[in-house]
Amino acid sequence: MAWYVDTHCHLDLFPGIQQRVAEQDAAPIKTISVTNAPVLWRPNQQLFRSCRNIRLALGLHPELAGQRSNEVALFEALSTETKYIGEIGLDGTTTNQWERDTQLRVLRGAAAALRASPAKILTVHSRRAAAETIQELAIGLADTPHQVILHWYSGNLTELRRAVELGFYFSVNHTMLASKSAAALLKAIPRSRLLTETDAPFTFSAAVPDRLTSLRATVKMLSQQWAMGEQECLSLVWDNFSELLRATQ
Repeated sequence: MAWYVDTHCHLDLFPGIQQRVAEQDAAPIKTISVTNAPVLWRPNQQLFRSCRNIRLALGLHPELAGQRSNEVALFEALSTETKYIGEIGLDGTTTNQWERDTQLRVLRGAAAALRASPAKILTVHSRRAAAETIQELAIGLADTPHQVILHWYSGNLTELRRAVELGFYFSVNHTMLASKSAAALLKAIPRSRLLTETDAPFTFSAAVPDRLTSLRATVKMLSQQWAMGEQECLSLVWDNFSELLRATQ
């Protein structure tokens, strides 16, 4: 059976999530729910402790690096408790050099914390900082078994090809695929390296009010781009996710 795959969402930010955990876990979706700071790990761990289809990722979001840089040591301590890491990375939307320097220090600290650990799956933020993020991961994770997913990739084709050479995966959502640059990016991403995400709840709208609707829309858009049936497209993404899991066993 091919499941829908959501490799990047923020379930802990859903309104009323305390009463909706069972509902989210019962959806036909294999899920990686990211966290934005190490201090949120324990509350999330408690919230999703009984889930079968939701896995929790340990993160330190780059947009929070300036406020949370003192949690790198906590990130390192907690990283032994999970196979999934995210959301981490760099964000180039800020023009504040101190914030950018702090983001870089935090990412390097996270990479250093993971160097000697068993294989993990990382979902990585690289908005307006693709080249630098890819380079930092290439150096910081060199010769490790970790698998990287570039979440909502928005860099150029040169940077994308470098990430492909490094064996990175790419996760896409329905909002991303509606952009003008989506077709060119999809042509450059090997189909074997393509995964789906929702980045929910940030991509929700009146037309797309839940994760299943989002993922169905994404699969439909991919199937149109690739000129294949939706079920075949769904199976392809599921096979890619299954391969990712095997690579980190």
